[in-house]
Amino acid sequence: MRLLVFLFSLLWLSPIHASNNVLDSLLAPKQDTFLPVDEAFKFDFDQQGNILFIGWDIEPGYYIYQKKLEIIAKEAEIKIPDFADGEIIEDEFFGKTPVYFDSFSVVSKLSDIKDDAVVKVRYQGCAEAGLCYPPEVITIPLTKLVNTNAETSTGNNSAPVAQDTTTIGGENKELSFAEQLAQQSFLTNLAIFFAVGVGLAFTPCVFPMFPILSSLIAGQQGLSTKKAFRLSFVYIQGMAVTYAALGLVVAALGGQVQGYIQHPAVLISFSLLFVLLAMSMFGWYEIKLPSSMMNKLTSVSNKQQGGSYFGVFSMGVLSGLIASPCTTAPLSAALLYVAQSGDYVVGGVTLYVLSLGMGLPLLLLGTSGGKLLPKAGGWMEQVKTLFGFIMLVVPLILLERILDFDTILLLAAGLMAATALYLHYWQSTQTAGKLKTLLWASASVLLLVSALTTKHVLLPNQNTTVQSTDAVSKKEFNLIADLAALKTATNEANDNGQIAMVDLYADWCVACKEFEKYSFPAENVQAEFKHFSLLKLDLTETNETSIEIMEEYTVFGLPSILFFDKQGNEVPELRVTGFLDADDFAAHLQKVRTALQ
Repeated sequence: MRLLVFLFSLLWLSPIHASNNVLDSLLAPKQDTFLPVDEAFKFDFDQQGNILFIGWDIEPGYYIYQKKLEIIAKEAEIKIPDFADGEIIEDEFFGKTPVYFDSFSVVSKLSDIKDDAVVKVRYQGCAEAGLCYPPEVITIPLTKLVNTNAETSTGNNSAPVAQDTTTIGGENKELSFAEQLAQQSFLTNLAIFFAVGVGLAFTPCVFPMFPILSSLIAGQQGLSTKKAFRLSFVYIQGMAVTYAALGLVVAALGGQVQGYIQHPAVLISFSLLFVLLAMSMFGWYEIKLPSSMMNKLTSVSNKQQGGSYFGVFSMGVLSGLIASPCTTAPLSAALLYVAQSGDYVVGGVTLYVLSLGMGLPLLLLGTSGGKLLPKAGGWMEQVKTLFGFIMLVVPLILLERILDFDTILLLAAGLMAATALYLHYWQSTQTAGKLKTLLWASASVLLLVSALTTKHVLLPNQNTTVQSTDAVSKKEFNLIADLAALKTATNEANDNGQIAMVDLYADWCVACKEFEKYSFPAENVQAEFKHFSLLKLDLTETNETSIEIMEEYTVFGLPSILFFDKQGNEVPELRVTGFLDADDFAAHLQKVRTALQ
């Protein structure tokens, strides 16, 4: 009995302390008045022997950042002249910045051109009306010179140009897990992703799906095990469709899409939706479709032999959308693998199989639910209300990425207190028995945890271990504005004989705040910090700067802590993704020092 009560309380607490990460505005409203990037900035090139002409015809109202221009040759040498002076504008994110309007061109000299030589051109532009495009990369194939006097011409119409949004150059290595995936067969990877999905099913990202599916199963009358299995399977297919669509989008657009679905507008919209759904479960109102549509759906439902499969499928789709903004290290590696493949089949099938793995425990729960739940009766109204309270956990999980942690804790404490009061009311209607005892114990535990949580936030213990470290002299982080400043800072760190450590942070990242509160101030971590130059990049806002940084270092979620070697290159094998407590983080810093010093 006590174990059941303890597990019940953990179900409420663990999602609140979990780190639901990383990391973009894909779902934000489109501005149809803006031109596509290839029309706003019409790119052209021409190779005449060892001379390469590169240019842009820029539409009125658009411009290209001078500082975002990069031209890098692979398997060839290129001499690039200084870029022409641009027009200075006051940029919202970069301050006074040189940009190019109307047109811009560069004439470079090539030499030592080998087979498969290419030039990669990276640029980024914006519209004066307020839209900034993600960084673009164009790959120009070079023609090998027979001799330096050759007049071979390769123009934009005679050779294909590969354009994508991946980072250029060899500076950013793939994550080790993604590297292993790339070296294995597709079928082997599918088996791995299925196993990874099963593991993800027990993370806070998927917690909301358990009460959602349980409420759907509980709402069915005369439920057999076979029908419970069918309903659970349909629910999982809805979730799988969402993930398959995510895989297709990532394959098409690259990793930046993961940040778009964490946009505050998206998170707030889904939070409000679940609040409305919870209110309907409290009986405040009834959600109904128009009678004509309801009659058609009823007819279809009857043909399906007694189950609203369409509704269950739709809820599965919605649940997949809820969980998709969450990222963990395995899911990030999966998205990286898909983004690098650029293959629609790989993208869709990979995420579909991953979601099937996530759905396996849900399938077992739903199927057993049909067998274990008692017969329909008055108890269902109480269960329906209880699931309304449980459904309110979902907005907390979503909003913890944009609200401060203490606010989330107070909201959670209030929710636990309200649930405790309802459980107390429920037990008061019961005669003596196991159910009455369980309800009373659960209400007591929830009320106690609610009180302790409120005290923790409003009256923090000044004598705790974390607070005691306030007396220790702490090494502070230096805030970095953009990618250019980051590269400068990492070079300065190397000049000073220190290792550059970069903390990618966002206000909506709970684990980032846990790092700040629990790990960074610890004495053993502070002792290690003496060997590091501490840098911080704030990625709270979804803008061209945050997208560029996440693309540059193939980051799919926060927190991510990067470490740079003496050449100024990030070492992905040493990257930290997800929260580490003080002891584990200090041990990791020692590992970094051993590897890089």
